Amino acid sequence: MKKTNKSTKKIKKIAILASGGNSPGMNNVVITLVKKAISLGITPYLIYDGYKGLLAKDFRQVDNEMLRWIENYNSRGNIFIGSARSTDFYKPEVKKIGVKILKEKKIDVLFCIGGDGTYKGAAGLAHFGAKVMGLPGTIDNDISSSEQTIGFFTCLNRIVNVLDALRDSFDSHSGICFCEVMGRGFSDLAIYAGVAADAEAIVTKDNIKTKEQFLEIANKVKSNGKRSCLFVVTESLYGKDGLPSLQEIAKWMQEQTGRTTRVNVIGHVQRGGITDAWDRANASLMACHALDCAVKGNTNRVISVVKGQIVDIDIAKATNMPRKKNKMDILKEYKDLALM
Repeated sequence: MKKTNKSTKKIKKIAILASGGNSPGMNNVVITLVKKAISLGITPYLIYDGYKGLLAKDFRQVDNEMLRWIENYNSRGNIFIGSARSTDFYKPEVKKIGVKILKEKKIDVLFCIGGDGTYKGAAGLAHFGAKVMGLPGTIDNDISSSEQTIGFFTCLNRIVNVLDALRDSFDSHSGICFCEVMGRGFSDLAIYAGVAADAEAIVTKDNIKTKEQFLEIANKVKSNGKRSCLFVVTESLYGKDGLPSLQEIAKWMQEQTGRTTRVNVIGHVQRGGITDAWDRANASLMACHALDCAVKGNTNRVISVVKGQIVDIDIAKATNMPRKKNKMDILKEYKDLALM
């Protein structure tokens, strides 16, 4: 893997792509990179649909007219240049093709927005001679090199808003609700949303509960005078590996308690909508840092938040860090409070 590239050659062209799942704030990265590049006399290109678009040579130059159009996406949680996963891009020979295309297009630096898979793709391009910069765009907050990822806070706030609404509804009917959220591999969304919404239990892959344990919790909080019971569960845990589905558990619990029991899956509502102020600002500041690094010749880096500060880290080091582990200490601390 090549180390940081510190070339003194002036950057003339950059390209920007997003890969993996969309994350609120990705648009703000793109808009800021484009505006800052133009202000520095650098020509920006957008690559549509991620690495798939790179291989298809779907490059589009941004001029002032197009800039006015893309600014309309400042508040939106989509990624207007599209994002797509390319299984072919895992192959070294395909990454070599990507590098060849970047050279043909005379792209000096490629900016890649996304999660771990995006970073690994970018690291592969760097290995074969491209100059890259990575920016952490993922709702799961699971990138090991950064304490915060772009889109996490918007998604978290959206989940909490839904949980608050569910609490209102199930309080009214003295009911029980299972709410499934994204983030099976790394569960910051479930953990922080569950604490914020005062859920009665937060379930991740590291503390899976049986139907009997759910029933015990529901009965306990009911005896304490609480009208509703809200369980926050990360996706894809139940209905596999010998476990009943949440729908099956809910049906059984309704039979045992006589209380209305339902399952609500938030789904892709979490990923879109209006991007909150923090993710917009953080995305823009990270984008500025990324382009500043590239202009100084410090490429093959990823942008991270470490101890609350925006920094840059060698991409090879970042992609070889151990995966984040769920914050079981928070769940342990919260467990007894949830039953009161």
